[in-house]
Amino acid sequence: MRPVLRTFSVLALPLSLTALALSVACGGGSSSSASSTTPMGTAAVILTDAPSDQWSAVEVVVTQVAFLNKADHTKEVVAFQGASAKINLVDLDSVGELLASDQIPAGTYDALRISIDPTSVNLVKADGTVIPPSQVKVAGSSVLVNLSADFVVTANGSNAVQLDFDLAHPLFLVQLPDGTWVMNLQVKHRPIANGMTGVAQLMFRHRKGTIASVGTSSFVLHTDSGNDLIVNVGTGAWFFDADTKTLGSLAGLAAGKYALVSLRMQPDGSLWAVRVWYSVNPLQAWSPEGHVYGVDQTNSLMVVSSANGTPRTIAIDPDTAFTYHMTQTFGTGSAALANLWTGFKVQVQVKDPLATPMHAQSVNIQRAVDGGRISAASTSSFTYQHASGDHLHAYDSAFAWWYVGFPGLASTNVGAFASACSGMGAGMMGTSTLSPDLMPRGLSDLVWNGGTSAWDAASAIFMPVALPQGTISTSYNGGQLGYTFVDATATTQTVTVTLNTTVGMQPLVLAVAKQSGVITVTPVAAASWATALVSSAPSRVAVVPKPDGTYAACAVVVFTGF
Repeated sequence: MRPVLRTFSVLALPLSLTALALSVACGGGSSSSASSTTPMGTAAVILTDAPSDQWSAVEVVVTQVAFLNKADHTKEVVAFQGASAKINLVDLDSVGELLASDQIPAGTYDALRISIDPTSVNLVKADGTVIPPSQVKVAGSSVLVNLSADFVVTANGSNAVQLDFDLAHPLFLVQLPDGTWVMNLQVKHRPIANGMTGVAQLMFRHRKGTIASVGTSSFVLHTDSGNDLIVNVGTGAWFFDADTKTLGSLAGLAAGKYALVSLRMQPDGSLWAVRVWYSVNPLQAWSPEGHVYGVDQTNSLMVVSSANGTPRTIAIDPDTAFTYHMTQTFGTGSAALANLWTGFKVQVQVKDPLATPMHAQSVNIQRAVDGGRISAASTSSFTYQHASGDHLHAYDSAFAWWYVGFPGLASTNVGAFASACSGMGAGMMGTSTLSPDLMPRGLSDLVWNGGTSAWDAASAIFMPVALPQGTISTSYNGGQLGYTFVDATATTQTVTVTLNTTVGMQPLVLAVAKQSGVITVTPVAAASWATALVSSAPSRVAVVPKPDGTYAACAVVVFTGF
């Protein structure tokens, strides 16, 4: 396959690619429309996102999603056209964004094209720093996504496709030395386990819009993305009248009123209301679910991200009920805050969405996570290091670990996990002899252990560690190279880095060249590694640990012409 060449016209030299810290382990056609006699089915488009601990907001506006006919890729069927409201991709790690649920011609599709508005991008770092729009460039605003399995739409049937914005990809966001960030869309198909039955288990982000019409047991929501959704109402639906600040009902809805709706999708593709807030006035831009930015147990406060990534303070009352995954009681009042920290994904039901601050009626922990540098790894537990205090986690009975991007190669061997951590410098039982720049980084999903009242680690995903900029000190040969850099303690370090040549497991190798102020970024095929990865070449390397104490490359970037 011929490598894809992308060119950026910039003045600054790319001496650092900080997006390597998030690196993973390794055209256009004609739109078609259907006639009135064409068999039609329902296609739902759901957006999700891989985890990221580097950003609190990566906002985009999606402008189009088009399916490509398997037999003829020149035939594109548009499932969504317009301008979605800004979508914060960071908040989609445990909920889905139902972008559209629309009728398209029955048929078999094996790819789709998704496009965004390049002027809509808004970036906010995890520490709250907003990247000025002038420092954000979008290199690819449209991307073709090959589906890992055919997407079949039958006449009068329903199907759904889930797209994962891959923030962990080393090319998704790349920073240049002048502060400019380059975005290049990386989107992959995430198959939905158990098909439409699995869709019924997904939790969707709330949708805002106006009421278009109201029926006896349903209503039509005209979303802020410009499309209409038919929402069914069952006996379990909950309504809140934001004007009277009292519980409401379906009868309180009327055409033209503003609404915020929590949805579920059934296996037949129908949408059902879970919670509905409505008002004659525009509802405030608040989000019932988001990531925890911080907790203040002393003052009974919790800070949660809102839809645009900005912090929202939530007051915790003595009667605020906490649950984990909706069913497991977690605690009541501010005492429960002792076991919450930054990065948790929560759904907050508030007593009054117009109050300042809002007071939580209930807090459901959708996803409990921890991550960062790993230390004190043993066969019974390990620790994530944090400036605010370290977190010790025992292994859950179902614990498994893997390298990011390769969940299919998961291992349940805790001894091998501890050995890999030791090889990266964290040390068994906390001893460390290597550079802090080489300490392993991980990300874990947690489960609440009611017996010990503590969070156990259900998983650990090794995330690539981006080493400081250095040079290739030993040319690539026999599957490995030598890499030399100066660490944070001003000590020169040289490590041996292996590159997996197995197809499907190869690291990403890029050649970044500058000529006459134009920077080109070109993927390097494995057959050309010996030519590109040569001694003295300025470079950056991202690695993950192996149980034998060696380092495996996830990404290698070499610079020429600077």
